[in-house]
Amino acid sequence: MVDIEKVLKNTVKKGKVKLGAKQTKQVIKDGTAKLIIIAKNCPYATEINDLAKKKKIPVYHSDSNSTNLGYTCGKNFAVSVFAVLDDGGSNILNIIKKKR
Repeated sequence: MVDIEKVLKNTVKKGKVKLGAKQTKQVIKDGTAKLIIIAKNCPYATEINDLAKKKKIPVYHSDSNSTNLGYTCGKNFAVSVFAVLDDGGSNILNIIKKKR
């Protein structure tokens, strides 16, 4: 079984991501996001989910809260949402699709 937390950590470390609601919304509108990760307590979850759905970008709803998601991303602050632009070879898109 694949540990999603490890894959997310690798994606942030080796790939290219945009952290935060403002930057995530922008890359969704630009169409450059490949995947959206949302913490379970994200205040913008509905809005971002709707934007992503319109652009047909997959969304993964994490079981982690924003503090834990920030920790998983290697940050010392809360991260409620982030967009994956390049997975850095972590193959996260296929792993997320299998989880659904």
